[in-house]
Amino acid sequence: MPYKPSYVWPNPAFPFRVYFEHQDLRIFIIENIQHNWEWLSTYASKFKKSDFFFVYCGWYHSEYFAKEAEKIFDELNLNRENFYFLYNEESEKVNFSSKGFIGDVINQNSWLDENLVMKPMDGIVKNYDAIYVGRFSQFKRHFLARKVNNLALVAGNNHGNLIAEQIPEASFLNDKPLAPAEVCEKINESRCGLILSGEEGACFASSEYLLCGIPVVSTHSKGGRSVWYNEYNSIVCEDNEDSVAAAVQEFIKNPRDPEIIRNGHLSLSRHYRVKFIAVLSKLFYNHGIYDIDASQYFHDNFIHKLRRSYRPNLEEIFG
Repeated sequence: MPYKPSYVWPNPAFPFRVYFEHQDLRIFIIENIQHNWEWLSTYASKFKKSDFFFVYCGWYHSEYFAKEAEKIFDELNLNRENFYFLYNEESEKVNFSSKGFIGDVINQNSWLDENLVMKPMDGIVKNYDAIYVGRFSQFKRHFLARKVNNLALVAGNNHGNLIAEQIPEASFLNDKPLAPAEVCEKINESRCGLILSGEEGACFASSEYLLCGIPVVSTHSKGGRSVWYNEYNSIVCEDNEDSVAAAVQEFIKNPRDPEIIRNGHLSLSRHYRVKFIAVLSKLFYNHGIYDIDASQYFHDNFIHKLRRSYRPNLEEIFG
C-alpha cells in the first residue's frame, strides 16, 4: 500500500535550506522526514549521490515517527547514508537506529545564538515567582501552574494546535506579541521558568530561560529539553499542580546564580556544536574538499535556531 502521510507542511513555505553548495557536495538542512513527504516524493529520484541532508527533530521522534520514516525511505528508495539525524535526546536515537538510520544527539537548542537577546540583566527586580513562555496550546498544560502565585504568562501564536481551555490566573499576561527584548526582560524579572508539556521538541523557551540565567521547573518530558537540566539549574517534578508549585517555592527560597546557569548551557552548546562540526569535517574530507575548514564554515554560516521557513525553488535546485 502506498505511503500516506499523517501530516505535511501546510503551506508552500517550510523549513528547508541549502547549507553548503559545491560541485562535489551539496548539503541541505530539513526538519523531520514525514512532514516533507510532498516534495520528497516529487524530487527524490533527482537527488544526486553527493546530496546530503541534515535532519533536525522539531518534535519528539518516537517509534511511530521512525516507522513512518522507514516507510518513506523504502517507498522512495532513499539512501540512509545520505541523511544524518540531529536527535534532541538519546531515546530518539534508539528509536531511529533500530530502523537503520544514522545520526547522533546534537540538540537543536545548541543553535540558539547566545550573542543575541537572551542574557541575564544586572540589577533587575524580581517581580514574578515564575514565568511560562509558551503559546496557549493544549499540550503545553498551563493548568499545572494553577497553584503558582504571582505568575507571568507570555504567549505567542497557537499555530493551529488545540487551544488550552484552562489558563491559570496571572499577574502578567501579554495582550499582544512581545519583541524578543521584552520577553527577555520578563524572564529576567522572574525567579524561575516553567515548561509543563509532557511531549514536544527541544523547546526553545526552556533554553532561553537558562540563557537568561533563571532556573527551570519542568515536568517529566520527551523531546530533548531535559538534556540541558542538572540539579543546580532545574527541578523536574511530577505532573500535578502541587509538585509544580512546590518546585517554584524551592527556587524562591534557594535562588541560583544566573552566570552559573548560563555558562552551563553555553558549555553544553559548544559540546553539541563540536559534534556537528566533526560530521561536517568528515563530509568535506570524504568528498575531497580539503580547502574549506569545517569549523570556520560552521561559524561563518551559523543559523540562529536552525529553523528558517521559506519557499524554496525545488525545481531549480533538483530539476
